[in-house]
Amino acid sequence: MSTTQRILLFMLLAASSGLAQTVNCVVAVVNGQMITLLDVEVAAEFGLGQDPAVENATDPRIAARDALIDRKLVLDLAREVRGVNKDELAAAVAGLKQSLGEEAFDAKLAKFGLTPKDLEPYLEDRILYGRALALRFSQSIPVPVTEVERHYRDIYVPEQARRGVAAEPLDKVAPAIQARIREERRAQQTAGWVRDLRKNADIQIKKDCLK
Repeated sequence: MSTTQRILLFMLLAASSGLAQTVNCVVAVVNGQMITLLDVEVAAEFGLGQDPAVENATDPRIAARDALIDRKLVLDLAREVRGVNKDELAAAVAGLKQSLGEEAFDAKLAKFGLTPKDLEPYLEDRILYGRALALRFSQSIPVPVTEVERHYRDIYVPEQARRGVAAEPLDKVAPAIQARIREERRAQQTAGWVRDLRKNADIQIKKDCLK
């Protein structure tokens, strides 16, 4: 569904529900590309706005808006990650349906008057965004043994104690701790890179649209 089609659909939804003030509501413009209120509402409703580069927000719509902005910025640069085939999109839709539950999934679609296929552009952007980040941060992030030992002593053992569970030996949980530290560091690097992209981008946020 194109941007124009999404705006037209949103106009129809707004008119039928009496929400005339939201017709043609544009939440943000990113380097000339629009993000509509419908985009944000759909991303928030279906949980498509989670993004390691986005800080926690009280309003899930704000988190969804910021995630959509970041995806546009990254995908503008990552030309090499273009191309999600039909099978991948079908699997992504099926996975989303399974994670939400069939009844909830269908109810959310009905809320916006959408079909499962209408979700594909959002899922495609999310897949491509993930690939772009994986390419940029594909190199293994080194985690020193001393850092694993410190995490085990200062974080893992106290966590287990609070849960009332005996701590596993260090040699048994070291790989999991190392992976956890690596993912946390990758998320920090991603957030820093995207913040730099934002500084050099033309981003216009229409705050009144999300009131």
